[in-house]
Amino acid sequence: MNAGLQFEFERPQSLAELGARLAQLSAAGADYVLAAGATDLMPQLKLGLRSPQRMISLGGLSELRGIAIDGDGRCRIGALTSLATIAADTRLQALHPALTAAVARVASAPIRSRATLGGNVLVDNRCSFINQSALNRAAHRPCFKAGGEVCHIVKSAQRGKLPQCQARFVSDSVPVLLLLDAELRLWSPRGERRVALAGFHHDDGIERHDLARDEVLVAIELPAPTGRRIDYAKLAVRANLDFPSLGVALGLRAIDNDAFGELAVALTGIGTHPGHWRHRRADFPSAAAMLDAAVAAARDFAASYDQDFFPRDYRKRMIEVFIRRAAARLGGAAWT
Repeated sequence: MNAGLQFEFERPQSLAELGARLAQLSAAGADYVLAAGATDLMPQLKLGLRSPQRMISLGGLSELRGIAIDGDGRCRIGALTSLATIAADTRLQALHPALTAAVARVASAPIRSRATLGGNVLVDNRCSFINQSALNRAAHRPCFKAGGEVCHIVKSAQRGKLPQCQARFVSDSVPVLLLLDAELRLWSPRGERRVALAGFHHDDGIERHDLARDEVLVAIELPAPTGRRIDYAKLAVRANLDFPSLGVALGLRAIDNDAFGELAVALTGIGTHPGHWRHRRADFPSAAAMLDAAVAAARDFAASYDQDFFPRDYRKRMIEVFIRRAAARLGGAAWT
């Protein structure tokens, strides 16, 4: 760990207390960081990627925990609800099995017991040029994400012109949540707002999402199930420990008695933000043509770089493989 790291620690016990404190700190221009499960934050502290003067724990905010499901199947999952709790919830397993399966693939069991769904939605982007020890980082110039003036992935990138950072988006839960039409409840001292998860993440590895500095993700909300069946698979060096080098969620929903009425795809691990597309069977001459269009859209989106354990060309080729495998698992041989 960074032996010289020191910070003040606070643990408010309510949103009202947190709001008052954030308002004070923001007015004073204080350097602070919010911590939930801290499974993403702690490695950054150890590597010297973050050195805040003050850490504010959200762990005392009980209103940010728990899973509520109404009679129509609408779900509210508190942002501080652990991934282990979500994976083990039998109601969610029945309503949204792809979500519980996806979060069960995150890291290891001890980490899932602390890691939160909100943290996985907001997880920091990864790149091999920054997510390494300070000694290894010293072998090259600091990149934009480390406060420098260069992107080692795209040399022509310029500060202030997005995307300036190509660090990868690596959430396992977000692709499935996108296909479930998730909404986010955000809270700050200025009030509360709801935003669709689709469009929340930005096309940049530094300016990653539409969350203000003094805002807190309170909950993730899912509408009543629409009958969409979802499959999620990830490419990783170790199946349950590593961030996805590629993650593909594919959803299939019937429309007007057509079992192939809508095809949706979402990607993670391959770009600076999640890719997300939907195709309607009515717009194509056949289900196979619709699947081909989904593959083409995903491949066009994915700018793969040498910043991961797998070769860039391999990761790019595996996009089509994963999409077609998922389609076969959901739709059988009917795509041909």
